[in-house]
Amino acid sequence: MIILAKLLGALFLGWGIGANNSADIFGTAVATRSIRYKTAILLIAIFATLGAVVEGPSLYHSYTFSSTITMTLAFAATMSAALTICVLTYLSLPASASQAAVGGVMGIAIWSSGMGGADWDKLAVWACCWVLCPIGSAIIAFMFMKLLGPLINRFVRNIELLNFCYKVGFIVIGCYAAYTLGGNNVVVTTGPFFQAGLFGDRSLYWPAVIAAAIGGVSIATGALTYSKKVMRTVGNEITALDPFSALVAVFSHALILHLSTHFHIPVSSAQATVGAVAGVGASKGIRTLNSRILLTIFGGWVLTPLVSGLLAFALASLAALHL
Repeated sequence: MIILAKLLGALFLGWGIGANNSADIFGTAVATRSIRYKTAILLIAIFATLGAVVEGPSLYHSYTFSSTITMTLAFAATMSAALTICVLTYLSLPASASQAAVGGVMGIAIWSSGMGGADWDKLAVWACCWVLCPIGSAIIAFMFMKLLGPLINRFVRNIELLNFCYKVGFIVIGCYAAYTLGGNNVVVTTGPFFQAGLFGDRSLYWPAVIAAAIGGVSIATGALTYSKKVMRTVGNEITALDPFSALVAVFSHALILHLSTHFHIPVSSAQATVGAVAGVGASKGIRTLNSRILLTIFGGWVLTPLVSGLLAFALASLAALHL
């Protein structure tokens, strides 16, 4: 019970990721009625946990922005990020879990070590990756739409066969996307507690696996319990999607996440999928994009790390007053 209490922030954050970022995986498929919602969330839960355990541990050793971190500071970092994600989820907006989490970690780093003690160089590199993430997924989606669309229309004429291929494609690529979500984003849940030594010797491999498994289960729980609202936003309100364009969006998002995982950089699943959906919309003509929704989402991305960082700083200060 004591360990669970310490991990409350991490578990809450993992729940928020599962609830919010499930839309990045099957939101388009559910919106186009290619897959039922209940089937989608079950597949997300299974494969996100698998990805967290298999791919996630490789990110844990590099997930730090300060040499000083305690259990209390880890709690402040994860709880601030979780609260930020929770509010955005309630507002039905795709949230950047990685930005919220890194904002929280930077907040406690500044609180404990001052402005000079935080790793600003690493933050700058990661920020560049956050900018490139939606751009990359948009370019990939745009290219797939322009290259594969005409080929499918030319060679696949049987409508029943085409619909069957789409359904199978959604399942296969959706499972792959859930796997990449777990592998890339799980570190932001239990990563601070791993750095604080909660799971054992940080130089060993198995403590990272245990931390990733716990984070993966929390992500799965969020997908299973509270993911429907954001799915509607991603699937219906950014641009109109047919089954093929929805499939392209999910695949483009998954490729970007998997590539980032191999560079040991947690990126925003929300940014990747919104970039992909925007790329799909651009391939049909820029007028098909809902600019109002996109601007609202981008505004949330700008505020997310700032709000999370300030909240983490405040929580760390409150905790210090009560020690």
